[in-house]
Amino acid sequence: MLQVADSRDIVSTCEDKSHLVAFDDVMLSYLSSKVDTMSKLKTLTTTSNMPMAHCLTGYMMKMASDPRSNPAVESSLKTLGELTLNQREAQHRDVLSLWAQEKDTDALTKLEALLDDYPEDMLALRIAHHLHFYMGNSNSLCESVRKRLPFWSKDDPLYGFLLGMLAFGLEESGEYRDAEHAGRDACERNPDDLWAAHAVMHVMQMNGRWVDGVQFANDVLSGWSGTNNFVYHLHWHKALLQIGRRDYDAALAIYDAHLARVLSDDFYLDACNAASLLWRLQLAGMDVGQRWLTLAEHFNHRCADQELVFASLHYLMAPAQIGDEGTIDAALESFESWSSSASSQGQVAAKIGRDLAYALVQTARGDERGPETIKRLRRALPAIGGSWAQRELFKQLTGTPVRFA
Repeated sequence: MLQVADSRDIVSTCEDKSHLVAFDDVMLSYLSSKVDTMSKLKTLTTTSNMPMAHCLTGYMMKMASDPRSNPAVESSLKTLGELTLNQREAQHRDVLSLWAQEKDTDALTKLEALLDDYPEDMLALRIAHHLHFYMGNSNSLCESVRKRLPFWSKDDPLYGFLLGMLAFGLEESGEYRDAEHAGRDACERNPDDLWAAHAVMHVMQMNGRWVDGVQFANDVLSGWSGTNNFVYHLHWHKALLQIGRRDYDAALAIYDAHLARVLSDDFYLDACNAASLLWRLQLAGMDVGQRWLTLAEHFNHRCADQELVFASLHYLMAPAQIGDEGTIDAALESFESWSSSASSQGQVAAKIGRDLAYALVQTARGDERGPETIKRLRRALPAIGGSWAQRELFKQLTGTPVRFA
């Protein structure tokens, strides 16, 4: 096995220099939200024993937030246990192991320590970004990237993706002007950077720039092809911008044309997009017809998942709306057991997730105790993760005036 340095002088273990080239290509696909990422990664892991390829596979499986992916995570860890790793790779393995044990906080602490030693490790930066996001710590989401920015060359091909991450962290920290500047810069450097475009759309939404936002969404969405399901989250954002314009029919049309047709993919973010948009439209007085029933048919089997509190709350919305008592009971029982777990997400369930789950059901039933509970919990809402825009739905359920769609 060789120790091969990339353009940032970060050394990886591989059998041939071509494997590092292939890994860099996979990373570019991943950062560009390309649908071919996993097929490229599978080819690399089946033709080489490159540790970082197996680390990336494990990380990708964990980011799916699907318990059915856990055996694949364990398989990656088993393979890593059989390989000779350098110091950085061993740190990545330990991060993945902690994450697989549902010790998200410990995994993130170790990742940040890794980044102190290797600030140009883009994979570590991206995984840390994901974990900070779902822990709801806006300042850390921003500072994790900002702290490493000085170590990067502005001429690095991946520098734009770093700016896209910074843009989102800045937006979530309320630094909207700087966020938009960084996001637009990132989009110019890498037109395929969906995350950067996403950050700009967040800025426009948070600032109530509905018309500008819809135009920006139209411009970027028309230029993408071969993207994975994250693109539908940007369609969701466009729908929220249409709600901001009070064009509810346009928002519902986006649901039918883009969000509904991918529900069969069984991906957690698609469920979150769909459920939260339907409830927003319903709050605006729209008749959403049988769409709740269809959504429930696709995701009721996920209601007892114990991977991500944010996702499980959204899985519960459809059965709560249609009054599927069996599924509701199963989901609430799952939250009860989850809140007794020592896992990081179990602690979130205990702090706020369980009570929010009951409150969602009560709110859907017209029980005034639901909105009152959400009001009581409002300051703890960031603990469930997600963005300020996504969590705004919970405030809307209390009758609080809409700040952004």
